Amino acid sequence: MRIDSHTHGDPRAVQDPAGYVQSCRERGVDAIVLIEPLERCLEAVERFGDFIIPVASVDMNAADAGEVEDCIKAGCRGVKFIRPAAPYADERFWPLYAKLEELGAAAVFHTGYLGFRSREDPPVWMEHMRAAQVEAVARRFPDLKILMSHFSNPWWEEAWKVAWSRENVYADLSGGTAYRRAVRMWAEMFAPDGELIEESIRKLCFGSDFHYFLETEFPFEAHIAFYEKLFDAIALSPELREVVNRKNIRHIFALAEE
Repeated sequence: MRIDSHTHGDPRAVQDPAGYVQSCRERGVDAIVLIEPLERCLEAVERFGDFIIPVASVDMNAADAGEVEDCIKAGCRGVKFIRPAAPYADERFWPLYAKLEELGAAAVFHTGYLGFRSREDPPVWMEHMRAAQVEAVARRFPDLKILMSHFSNPWWEEAWKVAWSRENVYADLSGGTAYRRAVRMWAEMFAPDGELIEESIRKLCFGSDFHYFLETEFPFEAHIAFYEKLFDAIALSPELREVVNRKNIRHIFALAEE
């Protein structure tokens, strides 16, 4: 079983929450990290119980430490950061990170490419959201647990190095691009020349970035297949598969031991 470390969706779209959870679990996803505004996260927890690990999405350019604290005290396990007006490591954002570190909650960073379909004004620089920026945050706040979403696409190598080298940083391969790349590319990253770098793969998390709560669609199945192909390609042990699929996510979001 897996915990999906990066999901979205409107929980109000499901008429039968218990039936939907059962369907997801039958297909291999035991719980999800839902990234939505605070009220939607809380509504999802009320309707879907422990299937939901709530992470509040905030406007980091306008939020203050008080808003971050409100999200955590309301029950969220972390806060999602995206679309910064300055690089993630800029000092203007330090109070947000400091509050999460103080509360023992996680920071989820969108890293790399940002999809959009309309005119954006002012534009968001994807370079402000690359793994190198997260690395500086990790050094400034060493007790802050960090999850880099999307493996800093297209700066894959940078994300690999940051997650491997910084104890408090983890990463996932969620999003619409990573799982479309050749498995051999990822196999070479985590097991160059067939030699597994265990310390590196131990920092990976299963994640899809798909929208849930579509009662007849389960798009995360494509991501499950991708991760399983990668695991097979590098001959990953059952113990390390469990680390990627569940244990890292439980650690990042301070979930009780099973």
